[in-house]
Order: sequence, then C-alpha cells, then structure tokens
Amino acid sequence: MHLPATETESKKPSLTEESRLFITFWLADFLFALPVEEVVEINRSLDITPVPQAPAFVSGIINLRGQILTAIDLAKRIGLKREKEAHHNVIIGRDDEPLSLLVEQVGDVLEIPISQIENPPEVIEGLDIQFVKNVSKLPDRLLVILDVEKILGN
Repeated sequence: MHLPATETESKKPSLTEESRLFITFWLADFLFALPVEEVVEINRSLDITPVPQAPAFVSGIINLRGQILTAIDLAKRIGLKREKEAHHNVIIGRDDEPLSLLVEQVGDVLEIPISQIENPPEVIEGLDIQFVKNVSKLPDRLLVILDVEKILGN
C-alpha cells in the first residue's frame, strides 16, 4: 500500500545562490552601485560650504547633524562629464571619516547574484576605469559597481 507524501516530504529544499545587496544611483546616463554595507545613509541636497584650494572634485563641506563631512562631486571624482547638478548625498565611509558623495538621483536597492557580478571591461566610455570594481549586466543596462576604497583615496 502506498501512502501519499506529506507536505514537508514533497517540498524539496531550494538551492539559493549567494547574492549581494547594492544601493544604486544615477549620474548622467550611468547606473552606479555601492555595496549596501558601505552606505551609511542617503539625504536630499544639503547646503554645501565651498572650501578654498580644495581639489576640483571636492565641492565643499556639509554639516550633517553637527558632523562636518567632505562633499565629493562623484562625477568629477570618477572622470564623468555631466550636465545636471547633483541633488542627493550618499554618505559612505567608516565612522572615523565618512564622506558625502553627490549624485543626481538615488535608485533602488538591488540584490545581485554573485555569479552575475563580473570584472569590469578595460574601457567604459566616459569613466575613469580605476574607480570601477565590478559590473553586472542588467536586462536594460550595465550596472557599474564602484570601488569605495579608490573613491576614498586608499
């Protein structure tokens, strides 16, 4: 006599692929990403105080709840030419010295399977490739994953 399989017996455990979470944002026509663990918070445009004789990619400083942060024009830092001004602050870095990256628009949090994360091509037109850690091919575009250490100057 054959007994029907119980509900738990009929369900096979699914094998899930390891993945990573990324916060995405836009600059020009590029969709960029940073690992979610590198991002402290995201804010709308904050007042920036210019700093004389700072490098060209430093827009100035911002006051974030009493903490003074350097505001980096991310487009200038990575060699991207764009026409729009940045409107959002993506706060990255360690507790000892976080930075604000100025971006045009914040996107979504994406979960990308590790198998879909690739080494960057030798050239990405319009970008300084040294700041690109990885890429991932999305259905409609290339996701450019930035290297936080290089952005921080390490």
